[in-house]
Amino acid sequence: LKKAKLGAGPAKWEWQDGDDWREFAAEDQAMLEGRYVDLGGKAKFTTQDFSFNKAHQTLYEVNFSKMAQVNKETKKSRNIRRKDPEGGTSAAWEWWNDDGEWAQFAEVDTALLEKAFSSGITPFMTKKLSFNEGYDSLYIFDFDVMTQVNSDSGTSRKIQRTAAGGSKIFGHTKGEDDAYADVLLAGKDSDATAGAAAGVTFDLGLPEKFVKEQKAKGAQSLRKRPRDYGPIVSKDKHGTKCFNEMLKNEQEFTGEWVVFYHSYSCAAILYEVQAAVGSVLFRFKAEFAGLPRILAHGFKHIPDASRMLEEFPKWKDQDHNPAFKAVGLCGTSSLLAPDDEAPAKSVFLAGYSVGCLAGVLEKLLKSVGVPAGKIAKLAKDIISLACKHGLDTTGIPGGKKCKSGRSGHMLQIFLRRELCDKYVYPAFPYGVPDEKRNLPFSKYLATKDPIQGQVRITLNPDVFLRATYARMFTYSADPTYYNNRPDFIKELVGLLEPILGDEDVRVKA
Repeated sequence: LKKAKLGAGPAKWEWQDGDDWREFAAEDQAMLEGRYVDLGGKAKFTTQDFSFNKAHQTLYEVNFSKMAQVNKETKKSRNIRRKDPEGGTSAAWEWWNDDGEWAQFAEVDTALLEKAFSSGITPFMTKKLSFNEGYDSLYIFDFDVMTQVNSDSGTSRKIQRTAAGGSKIFGHTKGEDDAYADVLLAGKDSDATAGAAAGVTFDLGLPEKFVKEQKAKGAQSLRKRPRDYGPIVSKDKHGTKCFNEMLKNEQEFTGEWVVFYHSYSCAAILYEVQAAVGSVLFRFKAEFAGLPRILAHGFKHIPDASRMLEEFPKWKDQDHNPAFKAVGLCGTSSLLAPDDEAPAKSVFLAGYSVGCLAGVLEKLLKSVGVPAGKIAKLAKDIISLACKHGLDTTGIPGGKKCKSGRSGHMLQIFLRRELCDKYVYPAFPYGVPDEKRNLPFSKYLATKDPIQGQVRITLNPDVFLRATYARMFTYSADPTYYNNRPDFIKELVGLLEPILGDEDVRVKA
């Protein structure tokens, strides 16, 4: 990320008290400014370090993008602001254009968006936009996940806000899928070997009475919760179809399985290639789903959730730490719940991040054993094949935007109930453990309705490549790619099989 220079003098941090603004204590200002400089003006983090909180040790979430401070126990939110020495007073609003750059909204649109944002309205629906004159389309803005959707065309775009008084940020705060790309780029050849999908076995078996009770309770996402897809998905025919299918899957699997959802966008090409590699090497059912993690490095150190929880307190950057990114996946426990971050029905169409994946595909191919002399051509052929079938590949040099502009994907992950506590833990944003839902977590999912909240999954390929233990399904927001995906995967496997099917390459992988 590229940031403009901060002002010469110390910035002041204030919190809103009714109509007045009051300065934070000096030590709190220093803490906030340090995090702001280190993490950037769009970051969120959780902390117990406020001076007024020493006797309570309550967890607070600070969101620089929204300039808000939230008490995680009471859910009370306060506005905060940063006053830099140069006296910045107005927020900036931008949208992600077709050239892969951030472009500013017109001044009148910026004022409208800032007013809606400040009022706490989300989603915000309007036709009163300068670029919409003469078209009269309804636009839906979701300020929780920062997306803009044209309800007529279904086109979804990412938006961003730079807070008043904050340093200007060019680019984006990394979503987890493109942060995983950083892990691939940083990986060493010595530790970049594919998972073997072997070596662990579990005795599975649940009481028949328990399974019947879970089936009677129905789909996990619909337990004591209405079938409400929200204004964005419900206005989209294809999106509605995908949500219907995902809930149908939930109903079918609900007895012996728990379900989680992971949203992504630019990393789709990586997930698809890893799935195809899994198909060639380990007979993974790539026709059903992409595969977020296949490389074994990282899982030797953190093979499951209990080990991750042991390591988590050491990570000052929480789930942005490279050790988490190498093995972990962020998700939610409900398709329909209004979670704190990236609720499924808000992020499905656009996905959860934008970013550049230059060089990442080549690094991945090298990591799974493709000979060096074949990598460049194979990468080019894969990108061409992806474009042919309509997969959005704008993050990769030579890639193209998908036809609909809806680059989001949803990975539906089913895991046997017996394995839930071993590989998944309930979390707040940034991976902070949620002890209240850890009854253990499998008990919460079986008994506490309605179900909601984030999770962190240790997606160990020894387990998640095996249909006995886990089942996954990919749903793509772009209808063209959704319909073409089976053919794309078949042809992609066809590209990889002659290379990875070679005995020497297979042994190396």
